[in-house]
Amino acid sequence: MLPRMTATDWPSLDEIPERARALLEGAVDVHVHASPDPDAARRLDARALVRLAKRAGMGGLVLKSHEYPTAPLTWALADEAAPLRLWGGLALDHGVGGLNAEAVRISLRIGAKVVWMPTFDAAQWRTYRSASQSRTGVPLRVLDDAGRLLPVVHDILDLIHEHDAVLASGHLSVEETHALMAAARERGIRSMVTHAAFWFPVEAQQAIAALGVSIEQVGGPIFGVDGDRVFADVARQVRAVGAEHVILSTDLGQAPNPDPPVGFALWADRFLDVGFTEAEVRRMVRDNPLALLD
Repeated sequence: MLPRMTATDWPSLDEIPERARALLEGAVDVHVHASPDPDAARRLDARALVRLAKRAGMGGLVLKSHEYPTAPLTWALADEAAPLRLWGGLALDHGVGGLNAEAVRISLRIGAKVVWMPTFDAAQWRTYRSASQSRTGVPLRVLDDAGRLLPVVHDILDLIHEHDAVLASGHLSVEETHALMAAARERGIRSMVTHAAFWFPVEAQQAIAALGVSIEQVGGPIFGVDGDRVFADVARQVRAVGAEHVILSTDLGQAPNPDPPVGFALWADRFLDVGFTEAEVRRMVRDNPLALLD
C-alpha cells in the first residue's frame, strides 16, 4: 500500500527500496511527460528527467506531449542521454492539426517513433473527462458515421508502416481502437493500446491482444486518492490478459506525483507484492517495450 503524499513528500531515487530500484535496470518507459508544456505543470523538465532516468540505469524513455511533436526534443538530448535511449512522437490533437497526415510525415522524417491517435481532443476523452477538462475545437473520431475508418486515417497508417514506426491508440473508444488495430495488423504495423484500464473491459483487451497488439497499463493513477483500488483492478486485468501482451509504463510527469523513474520503480514493485514473478515484471517493463520499439 502506498501512503498518500504531497508533491514534496515522495521519496527520491536514492530513498526507494532496493528491490524496487533494481527493476529499473534496463526498463523502458513508453509514456512519460516533461516540460516544456503549454498547459500543465510538470514535475521535471525533459533534461532533468533524462538525467534522472540515466542515473537510475533505465534503458529508455518515450517522451510524450499532447500538444507538440517531441522528436526534436529527443534528438537534441540524445548525446547526453546515452546509453539511455530516447524516442519521440506526436499525438494527433488539434495542436498539430488533428488527423493531419502531413504532420505525421514530417515528424516521421525527422525520427519520430510513436504516433498516438487523438488524446485530449478525442471524442471519447471529451466524454470521459467532460467535467474536469475544457478543450476547444471539434471532438475527433477516426470512424465515419458508418463505422469505417476515415480516408486520412488510412493515409496515416500507410506513413507509419513506411517508416517502421509504432501506432498507439491515444484516447479513442473501444470501437474505434478495435477497427484501427485491425487495419494496422493488415499492414504489419506494431501497435499499442494506450492506458487500457481507463475504459477497456478485460474482454476487449484480450480481443485486441489477440491481434498482436501490446496492451499498455500506466502507473500514474495509483498515486492518487483511490490508488489501491486502481492497482488491484489493473493487476487483475494484467493477469487476465497475460504478461506476454502487457507493457507497464507510467504516464507520470504531473507536478504532484513522484519523479517518473521513482514512480516507475514503485509501480513495478507492487506487481511482485501480488504474486507476479520478477521475470514477468521485467518482461513488462523492459522486454515488451523494447520489442515494440525495436
